[in-house]
Amino acid sequence: MAKKNLASLMNGIMGEAKPKEPEVTSEIPQEVPVSEVTEEMKDNLETKRRQNVGRPRKGESGFKTNEVRATFIVDPELIRKVKYISLVESTLLKDVISDALTSYIEAWETENGKIRLPKKK
Repeated sequence: MAKKNLASLMNGIMGEAKPKEPEVTSEIPQEVPVSEVTEEMKDNLETKRRQNVGRPRKGESGFKTNEVRATFIVDPELIRKVKYISLVESTLLKDVISDALTSYIEAWETENGKIRLPKKK
């Protein structure tokens, strides 16, 4: 079932979804350049996904990560755009989200000062 859900999400990103009717606005339309998703991009991403897939085994050297699995509720259009960026740049979705969070935290700390977290117990 998870594969079907993933396939339906990816179909929307790949352009197989029904096109939406353009909204009529009073503003002058601005053309936004759209990157074409090529087969090479898809292949690069698939290759990247197949590398080091799955949870690392206990005791494997070099595979200790400080990553935590997290679940968030996100606007569907935002996640589709982030998935598109991941596809175009041939990077993993988790890496794109990590970069976005890092950039946000750095900008926040620039304005408000370094965040000092209490020690873990």
